[in-house]
Amino acid sequence: MIRIASYGKLTGVDAPGIRIRDHFRGSPENAGKPTFGFGPMRVLADTRIAARSGFPMHGHQNFEIVTYVCEGALAHEDSTGAKGLLRMGDVQAMTTGSGVMHSETNPADTPSRVYQMWFHAERAGLEPTYADLNNPPEPEAGDFQVFASGSPEIPGLIRIRQDAAVMGASLGRGDSLLRDLAPGRRAYVLAVDSPLAVNDAGIPAQGGAEIADESSLRIAAQDTPSRVLLIDVAEKFISPAC
Repeated sequence: MIRIASYGKLTGVDAPGIRIRDHFRGSPENAGKPTFGFGPMRVLADTRIAARSGFPMHGHQNFEIVTYVCEGALAHEDSTGAKGLLRMGDVQAMTTGSGVMHSETNPADTPSRVYQMWFHAERAGLEPTYADLNNPPEPEAGDFQVFASGSPEIPGLIRIRQDAAVMGASLGRGDSLLRDLAPGRRAYVLAVDSPLAVNDAGIPAQGGAEIADESSLRIAAQDTPSRVLLIDVAEKFISPAC
């Protein structure tokens, strides 16, 4: 099963300097809808932040949050004293655990765009931590680079505390990748820049595809290059007591 979600049909929230469009959002109003969640993932948001704008200090608890910067820059600071700057292609993984306050702002004079993924943590009350992956290494030819993973069978550059993996690659015009999907796993594919095809199903630019009951994936660029993100999750998981 492949379910396509075009960016133009996503819903979300607009606020001064911020535009959020959700592939998934595990909020009460979405309960029972296809957009409620995806395995342990409860949020997958495409967020646009205007120049010199962003999110002031706010709190999170008991989620593993992975951020990928599609365009521009993102500055962050949290209540543990950590701070940093992410640029295009950089990744951050944060364990919010027992509770953390943080801010995310665009310090540049040009807009930024990020994907943010929230996964239920494997258990409640973990110690808050974060790790920045600046300028991650390119994957081997024909493969993905696994940025963050908590899956025992999928090693990643950063560890997260849930059976899920976030990986990416860059495809030139007409290039393709093959990826097996193990039994009991699901995947979500994002066409970061330009259209892609997954097993001949077309994903429009900046859209996504929910994939289940497929053992092998062929992901191909079309007439223009595009980055691709793939999120691999366990189909079934136990939500921790929060």
